[in-house]
Amino acid sequence: MFGETSGQKREPSMMRSQYAAEDQETYVSLKFSEGGERYEITRSPSYTRISKRRNKNGEYSAVPVPAKASLLLPDGSEYPGNLRDINQKIQGIVGVDLNQFSQIAMIAQGDYLRLLHASSRERKEIFSRIFNTGIYSRIQLKLKEQNNLFYDSLENNRRLCFHELENVVLLDESTYLEPWRELLDFKETRTEEIQKLLGSILAEIKEKEQELSEERDHRGKLLSEVEGQLSRAQEVNRLFDGLMQAKARLDILEGQKEQWLQIEEKLKEAVRAEKAKGPEHQFLDKKRDYETAIKRAEKLKKELEEITLTLASAEKEAKKSREVSQEEVPRLSVFIERLNEAMPLYGRWKTIERASLDKKREEEEAGQHFHRIEAELFLLKERLTANEARQENLEEGARSLPEIRQRKTVLLERQQAMEDLEKAVKAGEAADLKREEYQEAVICAQKDYEQAEAHYNDRFREFLALQAGIMAKELADGAPCPVCGSNHHPLKAELIEGAVTQEEVEQAKKARNQAEERRSQAVQTAVRALEVCRHLKELLEGEEEKWFGTSFPQDQLHVRLNDERASAGMLLREVEKEEQKALESERLLKKLLEERKEDRGKLAELELKKEETMKNWQQKQLDRAAAAAEADHVKKLLPYPKEEEAMGKLAGFKKRKEELLRAEEQADKRFQYILVKEKEGKGRLASEEENKETRRLALGQADTAFQSVLVELGFLKEEDYHRAKQAPEIVRQWEQETGNYEKELLKARTVYGQFKEQTKGRERIETEQWKGQAEALKEEQKQLQIREARVTAIGSRTLQAVQNLERLWKERAQLEEKYRLYHTLFQTANGKMAGSVSLDFQTYVQRQYFNQMIHAANKRLDVMTDGQFLLQCRDLETLGKQGEVGLDLDVYSMATDKVRDVKTLSGGESFMAALAMALGMTDIIQSTAGNVSMDALFIDEGFGSLDEESRLKAVRILQELAGGHRLIGIVSHVTELKEQIGKKLLVKKTEKGSRILWDLDVLPDGI
Repeated sequence: MFGETSGQKREPSMMRSQYAAEDQETYVSLKFSEGGERYEITRSPSYTRISKRRNKNGEYSAVPVPAKASLLLPDGSEYPGNLRDINQKIQGIVGVDLNQFSQIAMIAQGDYLRLLHASSRERKEIFSRIFNTGIYSRIQLKLKEQNNLFYDSLENNRRLCFHELENVVLLDESTYLEPWRELLDFKETRTEEIQKLLGSILAEIKEKEQELSEERDHRGKLLSEVEGQLSRAQEVNRLFDGLMQAKARLDILEGQKEQWLQIEEKLKEAVRAEKAKGPEHQFLDKKRDYETAIKRAEKLKKELEEITLTLASAEKEAKKSREVSQEEVPRLSVFIERLNEAMPLYGRWKTIERASLDKKREEEEAGQHFHRIEAELFLLKERLTANEARQENLEEGARSLPEIRQRKTVLLERQQAMEDLEKAVKAGEAADLKREEYQEAVICAQKDYEQAEAHYNDRFREFLALQAGIMAKELADGAPCPVCGSNHHPLKAELIEGAVTQEEVEQAKKARNQAEERRSQAVQTAVRALEVCRHLKELLEGEEEKWFGTSFPQDQLHVRLNDERASAGMLLREVEKEEQKALESERLLKKLLEERKEDRGKLAELELKKEETMKNWQQKQLDRAAAAAEADHVKKLLPYPKEEEAMGKLAGFKKRKEELLRAEEQADKRFQYILVKEKEGKGRLASEEENKETRRLALGQADTAFQSVLVELGFLKEEDYHRAKQAPEIVRQWEQETGNYEKELLKARTVYGQFKEQTKGRERIETEQWKGQAEALKEEQKQLQIREARVTAIGSRTLQAVQNLERLWKERAQLEEKYRLYHTLFQTANGKMAGSVSLDFQTYVQRQYFNQMIHAANKRLDVMTDGQFLLQCRDLETLGKQGEVGLDLDVYSMATDKVRDVKTLSGGESFMAALAMALGMTDIIQSTAGNVSMDALFIDEGFGSLDEESRLKAVRILQELAGGHRLIGIVSHVTELKEQIGKKLLVKKTEKGSRILWDLDVLPDGI
């Protein structure tokens, strides 16, 4: 069915027959029906066969063949999908997984004691999966979270209150310092007293602020009065200071009066001397004219002497220039004529020289071309050699490309698998939420059904109780009674008025059936949701096993998936880099192969070009030698090596001839020019002598007139005139300064008179006393402001702390109320209430299912043991306080009226108890899971531990079950048991393996 062995102690591959050939595939087929439809599943275990081909070492290797499965559906088609898909489809058809099937429909060999001896923790895990009681565990966890949340909030509130209390600052002189220190030791217990005292502290601070403000205002008024007195005294003292300054200024000006009288006298003489300036200027002008005439006459005499000397020199130079010209000019003319005749040879020589240079250049170009080809040929050979080594490296890099792509494919598959796993986790979480909703609907439908069932039963019982009255109503004398047969009916039963009618019973039954239908639908929906969750969970666990080798809790799985995605992404990026590198190597290899092919073609071409250029170079060398020989022959005929030198010599000769002729001409012209200048100089000198005499006579007349004016103005000597004479700007300055002095003196006398009038009858006032008082009052006012600011800051800080404390105390009251509620719920749900058993909410609910199982098991155990003992859930009073308890199993002995541990049962008793528990668990599971219908029970061994009587009773109970609607399968080696079983599937061993056959007897159906 599920592809696993009974008890899961052996691997499925161990089911392969040892007699089968190595390459033969073995299989087993199972046909079963579910919901009236037939299915057939065929499974082949995994095995190892020999390969059909040899490996690279020439040997045959072992090839693993995986397990296979095939599922035929009722319509005859084969279900598509792999092994995992088929296993999930089987779970969907049957309604349970392998573990649940083992608990419900199979008692495996050696495993029946597990159910009896399991601890409360183990039963809790089993029941949680079977009855979906995980919701109660989540309720416990949610209550714990809320309890811790409000506890942490209370602790934070308490710390904030302590912090705010530390922020409260009192005045240094406060009368509440000692009470406040005492209350701070009782922050938690004396909150009301702290609140009252804080109000008093705030009032004290406010009162202190008012007091300091009034004191500051009083000091301000005193300061204003003192500053007024000081201002008035300073005003009087300023008048006396002004009087002293005016007196000092007047004394200074009076002391300068003699000095200004002297300046006025000098000013008068300067004005008198100003009248003689006209004659003085005329005398000075005539004097300057006479002196200028003397200088010009002297200058002309000196110039005439210089011209006479220059004339003699010019005459001598002109004579010498004529002699040199007559000697050199004929000889230079001959040289010039010869050079003019030789100049055409230079043109011919240049033409031949250019041709020679062209030949030389062609030879050099041919040589360079040859060397270039030779160098290119060398480089090409070097490149071919280097590319050969490079080709090996690139081939090695390109060969790794398939392996890299394979790794990349694996990583992409793993990355996609991680994303699919993440989607599966999210889908599983969403399915869990749906499952919880449907389970809540099942609970509600169950309650409605129970109410409808109770109502129907009540109506039905009432209706049966009233049947006598209904039959008596129809009886008549002479008609036989359907109960006793009498024809006389002296005391007929009476029909009570308002009794339950059959119609009402039918209506109640109909309502009960409708409620049962709704419950069935709700259960089916919940079971489908449960199966979806289980299916998704198994898919997820399968994928986890595939990729991680194990499964993880939900929170760890998210972390693992994130780590795996990050790791896969990092490895994928590295592989992609390697792939790019390999692709680049492959691309470069192709390019290199093309280059090598092209280079080999170029190598042949260059070898041919090298031969051709060598021949061309040699021919160019011969042509250059012939041109050079012709150029040397023409060069020997030239008067000078270079044409430029010859032209330079020719130009030099022509220039020298022209210079000589020009020098002769210039020397003669200069002599004639100087001769003319000598005649002009003699004439100008005679004229200047006459002008000098005229100027001397005019000077004498001007001097006489000037001396006459000085005598008239009262200057006895010319020196007195020059001392009195002043510059015009100095005269203007003296006039302005004397006027300003008179104005300043008048102003000083006026100011002094005004200050004298204002201070008349007054005295200077001492101000140091007023200044001292003002400074003292300012300092007092400053200190008051500092104190007031400090008190205000203390008041503001304390007021803020009080407001925060009021808010925090209010929050604390609300938090404490919520904490008490959730703490009580948390303690109760987790079994932590003082004086009570440590029984949590989930265990309490599971205990109800457990009691139902035990009750169903005891019905059969009572028959099998003749009422010797019964199973019972351990009483709450006897449960331990440590660990998880509440689902412990005990045995109650009917003979001794005592309770003992279930582990004290013997082997046979334990088997009967386990069989009864398995049957009881099957009943309860099927009653709580409406879509699970398990009509078969398989028992693997265990009957060998029973005595004959116990075995007969156990088989009888199983026959009763088989006689109903169940199929009971027993795997046993007990010979006596074979006689009690009618339908037997026998296993016979032979030399070629085992075979099976049916042995059918006439016994109750199903066994």
